[in-house]
Amino acid sequence: MAENRNEEVPERVRAIEAATGLPWQVIVDAFEAAGGEALTHGRLAEAIHPVIAERIGNAGWWAQGATVAYEQQIGRRVAGQSSRGDFQGSATRTLPAETSDRAELRDRAGAAVQAAAEAGSGLGGLRPDGEPRTSDTPKRLYWRCGLSDGAKIQVSVEEKAPGGAARGGTGGAAAAAEAGSARAAGTSRALLALTVTGLATAAQREAVRTDLKRVLAEL
Repeated sequence: MAENRNEEVPERVRAIEAATGLPWQVIVDAFEAAGGEALTHGRLAEAIHPVIAERIGNAGWWAQGATVAYEQQIGRRVAGQSSRGDFQGSATRTLPAETSDRAELRDRAGAAVQAAAEAGSGLGGLRPDGEPRTSDTPKRLYWRCGLSDGAKIQVSVEEKAPGGAARGGTGGAAAAAEAGSARAAGTSRALLALTVTGLATAAQREAVRTDLKRVLAEL
């Protein structure tokens, strides 16, 4: 059995348990049965996919998340660290938003992120680099911009399903909890996610997350 060499419980674990309906130890046992620490990130994700595929939509995304959480547990990476060795920081918030309002919410959040990056010490010390761009898919609306030192910022907006998770399956436990008042009021809701990738250190990740949470709180 994998020894938990990370002092912190991986951040994704509670959301993975809630989404799949499986205790985390069952998922860990599946990783171990497939080869555990001897496998690469890609092979681990392939091994866990069939375990969760019949339990949740967007199983590929959740398989990646479960693999990252397992790698955190065995000490292969720390919280927020990607398979490339760099870090990412994110923050989410659920807000009332009709379908017709989501583009406006995306643009407003993008403008707020850009203003935060241009002011004071920026987003964790990072400044905008290049012009922002937007794009839409059937599930999500995006606003993206480059940041200094090769980092990137992404704003995404998607519909929240009545049960609390995003329709694309990427809503975490914290986002689901925050949606409670909107569900009670019977309003349409949207999940707004701010994500910065390509960060150099865990300390920079924490600084970026603090700034992103501040942006969300002011929207």
